[in-house]
Amino acid sequence: MATSSNLSSIIRFYADKQKSPFIDLNEFCAYIKKYAEHHVEEQAELVKYLGDPTNTVTAELAGLEEKHLAAIIPNRNKKMIVSITNFSIKYANRYKEIQRNEAVPYPLESELPKKFPINAIERKQAELYITQTLANQNIKSPLLHIIVFSRDLPSIILPACVPMELLLETAQKKIIRVCKKDEYHDYFLKKLRSSNPSKEITIKNFFGHFIDKPQAGLMDVSEGDDYYLWNQLCYYMRQDFEKIQDRSAEDTSVLQAIQISEIHSTYLKQKFQTNKKREEALKELKSQLGKAPFFYSMNQILKFHDQNGKLLYGQFSEDDLKNTLQNLTTDGKQNELPDLLVFKVNSGTRYYVYKKNALPLVVRLCNEAHDSIEANLVQKWYNALFNYEKLPEMTDNKKFEKCLEQQVEKNSPVLYALLNANFMTMLSLEKSDDISTVGFQPFVDGQLRPYSELLLLTSDAIMSKAKMDLPFIYSIPIISWLITLFRSKKKNKKSQNQTEAVENPFEEKTEAPKKHISKEEALAEQAKNLTNDFIPEGSTLDRELNYLQKQWNKMITKEANFALTEDVNSLIRDYTRRVVRTLSAQSFTKDRVENLAETLVKTPNMQKIGEEKALKEYVALYILRLVSNTN
Repeated sequence: MATSSNLSSIIRFYADKQKSPFIDLNEFCAYIKKYAEHHVEEQAELVKYLGDPTNTVTAELAGLEEKHLAAIIPNRNKKMIVSITNFSIKYANRYKEIQRNEAVPYPLESELPKKFPINAIERKQAELYITQTLANQNIKSPLLHIIVFSRDLPSIILPACVPMELLLETAQKKIIRVCKKDEYHDYFLKKLRSSNPSKEITIKNFFGHFIDKPQAGLMDVSEGDDYYLWNQLCYYMRQDFEKIQDRSAEDTSVLQAIQISEIHSTYLKQKFQTNKKREEALKELKSQLGKAPFFYSMNQILKFHDQNGKLLYGQFSEDDLKNTLQNLTTDGKQNELPDLLVFKVNSGTRYYVYKKNALPLVVRLCNEAHDSIEANLVQKWYNALFNYEKLPEMTDNKKFEKCLEQQVEKNSPVLYALLNANFMTMLSLEKSDDISTVGFQPFVDGQLRPYSELLLLTSDAIMSKAKMDLPFIYSIPIISWLITLFRSKKKNKKSQNQTEAVENPFEEKTEAPKKHISKEEALAEQAKNLTNDFIPEGSTLDRELNYLQKQWNKMITKEANFALTEDVNSLIRDYTRRVVRTLSAQSFTKDRVENLAETLVKTPNMQKIGEEKALKEYVALYILRLVSNTN
């Protein structure tokens, strides 16, 4: 044995030397003292065993007892150490023997020596232990377990180092051994045929492959007819063997093997169902990535639900999600972009969008940004004209384009990030059926169109709308010129006389008294804060409400469309008016808003509309608008 300072290893070595797992404590302490004296130069940690090591060994044995690696038992006036590791090695060799000769029975709990401390090793339920070990096993573990079966079968001893595949293989071999016997072969074959009259050939092939000419190692009976017939064979065999009154050791061993195989079959079934749910969830994930609004951040992806309202994340693991997104964003045909594209806005948030939806999304976002940017510029130009001022972008086209770009970056960061993404130029050059259906192309010959063309905005149109709101006097040239001249002189004079206010360092600063905030004001402030969690970055509440309303309101005529929207808004207003009395700023959370929206959408009147997802999002946003008193 190589030099070791590990007490468990030293106990095992001494037990092998004594050819007994039961060791006298005093004799072992004398041995470990000599062992330490001999090897202390190689292992400095052995210095603790020099002198009288009894207290040190006893203390460490207590730790080994907690780990089920050793035990201390009384032996008349002495104490003995039980090396559980040696028992583990002994029974591990027993399973190797069973693998070579399936007639050898499993080691039973009753085979342990009478003085063996049963409480020193853990008892495991067979179904739980086999299932957990199949999922994750440490074959280097020195532990020893007692495996408890159901149906009043005797418990077996199983070292943790025995590979689960070996245990399953021995169970299969014991079952096959019984089926090979003359008195059982035709009997069970006949039973399977009578239960499956339409599967004569399948049953014949099954018996020929698994029973008459079994392969070496663990045989795969996890799929299709093989799985079904194997489970049926185990069932019939268990029925017959359980009827035996005076069971032999072989009968008991066969019943234990059958139960091990049935637990394995149940595990395979559950694993298949879990994998199927996982695959369906990942398929639904891919599908939802292609639905409106077509671009999603990781936080939004983690909140995807299936058709039953359950979170998709959890039905697949974090690794499954990462691998799926990585495959979608990297796998692509030669010289083509992958199916899923990634872009990042200035705040650092990453969004995913399908390649087929990227250009249509740009067109949609341009249309949505048109109204808000036009309104911002009209108001800005109106204020300037009202003060008899002129802005550079009013007359300079280049500066007007720069102004539009800044407006897009500020008011629609997703659109700005998309337009400036590295993949957009290549995407515009790819010829695909999906992209060719887009009527308006944001890129021409690999170059981005001017922002004025993308947004369908011109400086003349904005100037006209800004002037329309000015008072009549602003339309008279001579008066406008005189007022402009007067205001410019007054402005220059004011700037010359302006002085900076200097704080008095000796003046005491007094804090303004805190204003009492009412419940309604606190609730409104909380609603405004929550709004950012419900709308995409850079979008607005009105823009999202307008977009969602088009998703669930499919009425063709203008009158019917308007009437349905008003009916829904009226329902939301009445519902919010009732529940807002019970709300507080602390309880008004994102989950609470979503629950309120879901409750209202589930009502009979709302159910008739359809488009539940879009309607639920619309209701949530409209509730936030009402509570926040946003016009």
